[in-house]
Amino acid sequence: MRHLRLHNGLAASDLSLKFIHSINLRRCFSHSRVNHDLTPFTRRLFKIPSAPSPPSQHHNNLTTFLSYAERISLPSTSTVYIGTHYEYTVLQSLRRYALALHRIGGRDDAGIDLLGTWHLPERERERALRVLVQCKALKTKLGPNLVRELEGTFRQAPVGWRTGQTVGILVSPREATKGVRDALARSSYPLFWMMVERDGTLKQALWNARAEELGLGPLGVDTRYGTGVADSESGSLTKEVTLTWDGCDIPDMEQVEQGLLHYEGQWVKSWGEDLPGVEKEALLEIVETIFPDGQPEAGPDGVVPDVDRVKILQALRE
Repeated sequence: MRHLRLHNGLAASDLSLKFIHSINLRRCFSHSRVNHDLTPFTRRLFKIPSAPSPPSQHHNNLTTFLSYAERISLPSTSTVYIGTHYEYTVLQSLRRYALALHRIGGRDDAGIDLLGTWHLPERERERALRVLVQCKALKTKLGPNLVRELEGTFRQAPVGWRTGQTVGILVSPREATKGVRDALARSSYPLFWMMVERDGTLKQALWNARAEELGLGPLGVDTRYGTGVADSESGSLTKEVTLTWDGCDIPDMEQVEQGLLHYEGQWVKSWGEDLPGVEKEALLEIVETIFPDGQPEAGPDGVVPDVDRVKILQALRE
């Protein structure tokens, strides 16, 4: 029988899901700014697909949604308010773990609430995982049918997400039931479950063996306790879990974006000329034409080999 592996050496029966909890008394939370999308050039350079148009012209993050809801007097108890609020909360919270997500929920969302890319260490640039997310802000008990719904999104995903490097994530403010865990373990798709409370706190994360086959062996979960006392009488500490990579904190999405811009600058300089923005676009187009299977490899000093550089710059001048 396969077992659910726990960091403290205990075992739970019946699953091939990875679900690690360890105790760490140091508080090390990071707070990402509101998502600022990458430029079309940066996305093209690093082969990051652009998300479809947002479903609303009135809001694109939690702050603008709250303003819009107040302006139109949208009841905070309505299904639309609760669902949209939770989706934006999840989107903002998961940036902390290098997930760049976009809300696409609407009539034609094919069951997908959020989609984007996951820039884990060793995957910061063009090898970033594609991600499909379903958010279930439900008070009722969640069953294995939700896993089947998530599997269906793979077949209806936008073109840029129909790859062998795409993972599906179910997010809910409730813990995964045994039925959900069993369904995740049996699935032939790479799937995650994340329990994210309505305030954005991550409380549970688990994933199946198929997801780990995508090179996610170093991914782990660490339980951390805050310094704030949640209950003055009991003296209990607030706690949440955080995702780690090879035992270290995962750089948040803001750090990833800064890294991509740095790599972009290095790429332009590797051609030996200071190119303005318009020529930068033309340069990339020529590189993609001459090297359709991938860009030429730069040397240890970050400089492209002379033979490739001369070929590209000559085509650029022409």
